[in-house]
Amino acid sequence: MSQEIVLRYRSSQVPRQEGEYARLRVLQGPDLGSVYVIKSASVTMGRGEGSSLRISDLKASRAHAKIEFTSTGWRVVDLGSANGVFYRGEFVRDFTVQSGDHFTIGDTIFQFLMNHEGSQVLMAPISEDPDLEKREVAFAQQKIRVRGLSKEVKFAAIMNAKKANPLVLGILGLVALAVMFPEDAGPLLNEYGLGMVADLIGAPTGKKVAAKKEEKKEEKDRSVASYSPSEVAPEVAKTAEQYYRQGFREFKSGNYLRARESFSLALQVNPAHERSRYYLENSIRENETEIKKLIESARKAKEFGRFKAARSYFETALRHVGEDQENPYYLECKDALKTLEPGGSP
Repeated sequence: MSQEIVLRYRSSQVPRQEGEYARLRVLQGPDLGSVYVIKSASVTMGRGEGSSLRISDLKASRAHAKIEFTSTGWRVVDLGSANGVFYRGEFVRDFTVQSGDHFTIGDTIFQFLMNHEGSQVLMAPISEDPDLEKREVAFAQQKIRVRGLSKEVKFAAIMNAKKANPLVLGILGLVALAVMFPEDAGPLLNEYGLGMVADLIGAPTGKKVAAKKEEKKEEKDRSVASYSPSEVAPEVAKTAEQYYRQGFREFKSGNYLRARESFSLALQVNPAHERSRYYLENSIRENETEIKKLIESARKAKEFGRFKAARSYFETALRHVGEDQENPYYLECKDALKTLEPGGSP
């Protein structure tokens, strides 16, 4: 079994570990209070399973950034993420990070510490950082500035578009996008670029048709939501918020089934609680991903005759499914466990 190159702890009170290169402390975000001990000269960061340092932030890309030790010191390199990396007041793609520095991915603020720091620094409790508010303000101002730039360019293009060729305008718009967002230009243009030009010249595309369907769906959802009361009683709002907070704690801990139940309760109490709706959808998706992983591991263990391990995987997957007896995963796990019982025929 290969050695883990990143160890995650849910408390900052972690002494220096054997083979530790550096560590990241989470000062803000869904993983608040966590500490990641890095035991390799290069690790990837992101929300996806392929990342060696996994974070729960939904604004992080599946493969968001890489942190590595080079001849010039420790560097953070953006891997073409959707939201970039924020460091010292700017979104940057590649920068050198010093011990004690902070950088932001999504809503998560990390503090980087090298292993030469004293135990008192490495194990210091994560408290309110006096500069945290300044970084948050700088982050917000930068986002406003970027939005302002994009609106200004778009407005100028419209003002000068009276007699211009629509195809030329489309190409100019793509160039402006590349200038403003160089980090994201490649994947964005590959996925949407031609569609944007086609929209400008009036040509029908698959994305345009899909967008119309999505627009109709949103209109339908809004019409249904209009039957909900526009205001909720304070006690109702308070109860829904309590369920939401409970669900969010479970979500951060990776207990997606319990998180789903809490978010569902919050929405039953207050159907207008949008944060619960958002995290409910993510809980369902993450829970299904966990179930698929467990069942796949169980199948492989069974195939190689590791029946005890296979049974353990199927039982864990069944707990993730819950009491939904019509779920195909529920039926598969139940049937598989019967064959793995003493006297069964695996």
